[in-house]
Formats: sequence, structure tokens, C-alpha cells
Amino acid sequence: MTSYVRALYEFSGEPGTSEISISVGDVLQVTRTDVGEGWWEGKHTKTGCVGLFPAAYVEVMSAAEGKEHQQPQVAQSISDSHHNAARYDSAPDDYNEGDDWEDDWDDDDTYSAIGPGGINSKIPEKQLSLSTSNYDNRNLPATPSDDNSLPASLAGNNNTSTLKKSSMFGKSSDSFILGLGNKDRLPDNEMVKIVPYENFYQWQTNEGQTYSVIVASPKKESKFKGMKTFIAYQLTPSFNNISVSRRYKHFDWLHERLVDKFCLIPIPPLPDKQISGRYEEQFVEHRRVQLQEFVDWVCRHPVLSKCEVWYHFLTCTDEKVWKMGKRKAERDTYVGITYCWAISPPEKQLLQSYVDSQMDTCSQFIHSMDISVRNLLTISNEMAKRFQSQSKKEFQRIGDGFSDLSKSLAVDERRAPLGNKSLAESVSKVGEIFCLIGQQFGEQPKLDWIPFSDRLHIYRWKF
Repeated sequence: MTSYVRALYEFSGEPGTSEISISVGDVLQVTRTDVGEGWWEGKHTKTGCVGLFPAAYVEVMSAAEGKEHQQPQVAQSISDSHHNAARYDSAPDDYNEGDDWEDDWDDDDTYSAIGPGGINSKIPEKQLSLSTSNYDNRNLPATPSDDNSLPASLAGNNNTSTLKKSSMFGKSSDSFILGLGNKDRLPDNEMVKIVPYENFYQWQTNEGQTYSVIVASPKKESKFKGMKTFIAYQLTPSFNNISVSRRYKHFDWLHERLVDKFCLIPIPPLPDKQISGRYEEQFVEHRRVQLQEFVDWVCRHPVLSKCEVWYHFLTCTDEKVWKMGKRKAERDTYVGITYCWAISPPEKQLLQSYVDSQMDTCSQFIHSMDISVRNLLTISNEMAKRFQSQSKKEFQRIGDGFSDLSKSLAVDERRAPLGNKSLAESVSKVGEIFCLIGQQFGEQPKLDWIPFSDRLHIYRWKF
């Protein structure tokens, strides 16, 4: 069932982008929710324009309200379905030939939930939670059917109840829970073991099979005769030394596949997305460093480092083979809870009381770790910003003050020279020293706070 949303706040789309401008009270038909962190795609019911808008700026409408806007589109949807039915049924393979991963609008433009007033815009927490509480929300749930027996208060307040968190135990997990899966179909390279180590258990390590991957040489490239530009990074694995070119959206696709497949393994986030300044040298280099952190983490993991989709991402150089492998990964049936068929637990039977205590301890650790990492990340970002702006400006201001004083003294010294000793020159050098101190303050975060922040970013997992 089609879902509709109503704009709670005014939003002005940036010219030249895929963003759409909305006003308070506008109604939009949601077409996609997997655009990025906090952004959805929708069609304006009045103007017919299709574009991106912040999910935190809208509320989901009830079935009764959405039905009023859906009626005029019934005839058109039926006509479209008859028009497309023959094409899908007669040539199912041709439907995927276009490869939706290569959509024209889907470039390296990256978005974050930034309001009209910048990152510090005051948005009610109730609305902000819709875009940030569920990173893995790929499809907007259908609006519940219209039920006249529901109280009016519930029918008009479906903006939170209809957005349910995804769960690893969904319909696709029935076969695993009922033991109907076929474990023998799994390839050997996908099988993993949990082994005892001293007083605890861990994934079996890949002894003698460790490797590294270098992310380097970011380069601005283009296609469609220069109409579309992007930044490509060269990835070189140590096991074959053959470089492959990957864009940020390829990393985004890989991240989505890993999150889908490994429900029991927290996947670290990619670098934050950004709307403007994507081609600035400083931003490109910083993103390369963050991607290197992500790649290093995956290479060190005993399970992720040997999964098929990761090897396909690292080694495939042929365009046709890339698309075939991509579609194979997207059609993988052993994802989420069904991937547990690939896990071989230890033969030793564990006491339920021991398992419960370990689970409780792990839950407490995750909660405490999440709070600590986010707190430190906030502190490191604030310190880096303070060093690069406030502290730098303060010392440069002191230096400028001494510089002005030296110029005044120089006027008096020209009237009455003091020989080889010049007070103006001495004061001028003091001013230069303070200016240099300010520059060092501005450069220092690149050596400590920013790398520390990048490392903390890896541990901002979404459980």
C-alpha cells in the first residue's frame, strides 16, 4: 500500500541537486526510503515533482488521510501495471539489465539530516528520532488499513506506530527457526566456526591468511561526456597486488550487503555523508583516511575478511562480472538470521545460566561502550574545532596586536634612531611568534584529534 507523509516544516531544496522544496502542510507520496541517512524520496501530490527531502521534516499520514490522496492515482496505476506486465513477464532478465545501482541521479552526492539552520537547527526530538533511530530502514511500512473501529486519537497519530524497527526475526527467518533450511548448499568458504579460547569463545581466526588493503590515489573522474563527475579510489589487496577502482557508492552498496547478511556481527559505519564540498582536496583526503579505517577493520575480522561479497568487491575488474556478482549477492538467500546455518558452534554444551550471564554482561558493555564512544567523539570534534578556529584566531589576534605596536614604534625610531638596537623589530618578532603559534594550533588537530575521531567513528555501530 502506498504511504503518504505530510510536511511539518518548510524545506528549501538546494538548486542543481535532487532535493525538492516543501512547505508546511504539503503532502508527498513516498517512493524510496533507502536514499541515505535521514533522507527519503517522494512525489509532491500537487506539483508532481519528485525529489529528496529530510525524513525528520515530515510525519506519516494515517490510512484514512492517505486514501484521499490515493484515489486520483488509481486509474493511472492500473494503466501502468497493464503497460508494464508484458515486459516483466516476457523478459525478466532484461528488467535488471539497466542495473539500478547505476541510476543517473545516484551519484556520490551524500546527504545527512541537516536542517535549514545548519547542524544545530532545533528539531523536535520526536521527529528527529524517525530519521536516526533506525539506520537499517529500507522500506517504509505500508500504512495500516482503514479501520473504523479504531479510536480517532490512534488513527491520527500513526507517525510513530507505523515506523517499526527492523528485526532479525522476520518472515524470512521461519525456515531457520523451523529447521527447514538446506545447510549443505552453503559453500565451504562461507562456513565459520566458533571455537573456545581460554575462558571464552570467539570466531575461528584465519591463521596464515591475513592480508591488507591499501586505499589510495583518489581521482576525480567523469562519465556521460563529463556530465557526471565522481571521486574514484584505488584499492590494492596485498594477496594479488591488483588495483580496483571503487566509488563511494560502491562502498555504500557493500556496506548494505554486509549489514543484511551478518545480523550477528556489528558492521562499522562508513564516513559521514555530505552535500557540498565533495571535490575539495581536504575533504577527499579525509574521506580516504576514513575509508582506509573501514577497510582495515574488515580485513582484521575473521568472518568478514573471507566472505564472498567482500572478495568480489576487492578483486572484480570486469564490468559484466561485477554486475553478475552484484546481483548474485543481492539475491543471496542466506542473509540475516538464515546465515546462522553457516555457523558451527562448539560441541560442548553450555549451561543456560552461563549463557544468560554472558549475554547480560555483553549487553551492559555495549550500552556503556556506545555512550562512552559518542561522548568522546563529541569531545574530540569540539576540541578539533576549537583548535582550528577559536584558539588559532586568539593567538593571531595577539600577534596582530604586537605587529601594530611595532609599526607605531617604528615611526618614533625613524624620528630618533637608536643605532643597531630596534625595539620595533623585537616587538614585530614577538607578533610573528604568536601568529606561528596560532597556525600550529590550527594544524595540530590533524595530528591527534582528527585521527582519534576517525578511529572512534568506526565503533559507532548500529545495533
